[in-house]
Amino acid sequence: MMILPAAILLFSLEVSMINGAPPSPQIEWGTPKIARFLDGADAAVSLQFDDSMTSQLANALPLLNARGIRATFFVNTESWQYKNHRKEWEVDVLKAGHELGNHTSHHTGAKTVEELTKEIGDCSDQLARIYGPEPRLVSFATPGGVPWNFTDAQLDPIYQKYHLIHAVNRNFFDEQKVDPVSFVQKAIDTHSWTNVAMHGTGGEWLSTSIPNLTRLLDFMVSHRPGLWIAPEIEVYKYVQERDAAGTPTIKSGNGGGFTIGVTCDGSKLSSFGLPVSALYDQPLTIELSIPDSWTAFRVVQGKHSARYVRNSSGPARFNVLPNVDPAVVTREAES
Repeated sequence: MMILPAAILLFSLEVSMINGAPPSPQIEWGTPKIARFLDGADAAVSLQFDDSMTSQLANALPLLNARGIRATFFVNTESWQYKNHRKEWEVDVLKAGHELGNHTSHHTGAKTVEELTKEIGDCSDQLARIYGPEPRLVSFATPGGVPWNFTDAQLDPIYQKYHLIHAVNRNFFDEQKVDPVSFVQKAIDTHSWTNVAMHGTGGEWLSTSIPNLTRLLDFMVSHRPGLWIAPEIEVYKYVQERDAAGTPTIKSGNGGGFTIGVTCDGSKLSSFGLPVSALYDQPLTIELSIPDSWTAFRVVQGKHSARYVRNSSGPARFNVLPNVDPAVVTREAES
């Protein structure tokens, strides 16, 4: 029987042999941890726009795209604003990486469970047509200012059927009284995630002025990379996976590389009766101390392959998809 050195036995990580090759005695991997937000960001913000307004397409979308900011647009798929600009919503908005969320089909509210089911269901069916038949989590925002008085017991079966995640903590604002930058600054100060929500942009109803929107976007960009800016469902999945994940598991491999896997406790995730991996597909960022000589390395997981180059001697950061086969991490020569 092979006796491992005491230092290795005392490792807090799970270390074993792969393919019969012993772990390198010169390399002791640190204890991996999952970063608070993607790519090691300290805070996160999601921008949200309601009611599929034409002013959002005309004014907000170009400002977002120019800065590489992706947002969530809660659309009403049977409204004239949506139907008259279907190509922009279903092609241009998605091509730029934005998210379409369910805001009911007409935004006229509902008085009965039957009306409720149809308003939510018709919008969900349209989004499924756009995104494809594969199951996915979908953001849902309750329409405001219309009849809507339903209990969780009435809503939950519909959420379950369509894999809907109800948007919460949405920060709407009157720009005459509240500076929207304050929401982002608070998230930065508290290392948390915030949602900043709007309706019209430079026109239509409950409008945010273009100067205020521009200032907000530029403030957010100025705080990258410490601030992760992403659509709501991506941040939601990251936070849920992070909080449900166990300690990443490392196993040493050939040539000084290793495999690393992350598994989430399915009981802590709303998986709607599906395998966790079917809905929770947001990569998590791993922070791990590796030798300074590893100035470049590659992470391969299934069909995904990414190369990382380190710019400092601190912990390395790389992304791993949870709830699937482990990723293989190998050292590469820096080009």
